[in-house]
Amino acid sequence: MKILLADDSAFIRKVLLKTLQTHFETAEFISCSNGQEAYDQFVEQKPDLLITDLLMPVMTGQELIQKLKDNGYDVNAIVISADIQSRTKDELVALGIISLINKPLTPDSLNVLVNLIRGYEND
Repeated sequence: MKILLADDSAFIRKVLLKTLQTHFETAEFISCSNGQEAYDQFVEQKPDLLITDLLMPVMTGQELIQKLKDNGYDVNAIVISADIQSRTKDELVALGIISLINKPLTPDSLNVLVNLIRGYEND
């Protein structure tokens, strides 16, 4: 499994990477610090799963998912963000995201993320 992590916070990327590497030892991880970089890496690497923040420089996570879908890519995305308004959540659901996890990340929310990936992996 190949997982693309997109978050402008180096700390969040590090926490996600460390947590996910512990649970998915054979997975390949690609880490990006903004939406445009994530778009470019998605197109090049074609990951199985995208885990993205919403509020990032250059291109937001929502714009990233929309642009990928507009260009014909099958996007399996989990969104992690502190800024979730109901309208944004509705738009993300309409884009077909797997789930939305609120920041700040806690042991419980990281556990939810791991279980979501396990469920996706077993489909």
